Amino acid sequence: MRSRVSGWTTRTLAAKPVKKTTPATRLAALFLAAYSSSRLHGTVPDDLPDACRAALPDLRSKNFLADLSADRYRLDPGVRHLAGLLPNPADPDEPVAPRGTPNWPQISLAEWAQWKDKASQALRRHAEAVETCAVCALPFDQVAAAFASTRCLVPAPRYVREAYGSWKEQHPDRGPLAAQFTVAFRAEHGHGPSFNQLCSGMGWNRPRTLRTFIVHRLLVNEWLTDTAPVPWTLRPGKTAQAHGIVLPGQILQTSRRA
Repeated sequence: MRSRVSGWTTRTLAAKPVKKTTPATRLAALFLAAYSSSRLHGTVPDDLPDACRAALPDLRSKNFLADLSADRYRLDPGVRHLAGLLPNPADPDEPVAPRGTPNWPQISLAEWAQWKDKASQALRRHAEAVETCAVCALPFDQVAAAFASTRCLVPAPRYVREAYGSWKEQHPDRGPLAAQFTVAFRAEHGHGPSFNQLCSGMGWNRPRTLRTFIVHRLLVNEWLTDTAPVPWTLRPGKTAQAHGIVLPGQILQTSRRA
C-alpha cells in the first residue's frame, strides 16, 4: 500500500500542468487530486494550507482543474486518472465533450521538430507515417501529443475489470478478430492502429477505460503485440501467429498465453 501511495504521489507531482510550479501549487494539486474522483466535483478540504489555497487559481490556469468555483472544483480530463477516490455509482456521468474540442496536451511545432531530431530514424519514419497518413488524416496535435507526451500506466479500477468480465463473454472471438483487423489496417494505412482505432473498427464502443483494458488483455494474452510506449504499433502477437494470423514477412512464433 505504501508503494502504491508513493507511486501515485510521484505521478501526480510529475503531471505536466504542475511539474514546474511552486511547492505550494504542487502540494495543492496533491490535496485536490486526493479529494476527488474522476467524475465528481470535489470540495476543497477545510485543512488546505493557506499557501495552497492561494495557488488554486494557478492550477485552474494551468489546466490541472477544469472548474473552480468557491470551494468546488473538478479535475481537468487530462489528469483525472490521478483522482484519489474511486468512482461512485452516485457520481454524475461524464459529459460528452463537444466535437472539435479534444483535450490533447499542447505540443508546439518547435517541440515536435525537436522530438523528431532526437528520435531514431526508424521511430521518426514511423511517426511521420502516422502524421502524413491520408487515410487517418489525424490532427497534428493528436499525433504529436501521442508520441511526445509521457503517459503513466495506472491499474484498472475494479468496476472496469468487472465490466470486462461481462464484455468478454459476449465476444469469444475477440483475439483472432482483433489480430486480423491489425493486419488489414496496416495494409491500408502503412502503420498499426491506435487502441481507439482498433476498438472503433471492431465496433467495441465502450467507455475509454474499458477499451484500454480490453486491448491490454489482448496484449497480455499475446493475441496482439506492440512496441510500447510507441503509439500506432499494434500487430499480431505470438498467439495470433500460432493461429496463422501474421503480417507479411512476420516470422511465426510459438504461442505462449499469459
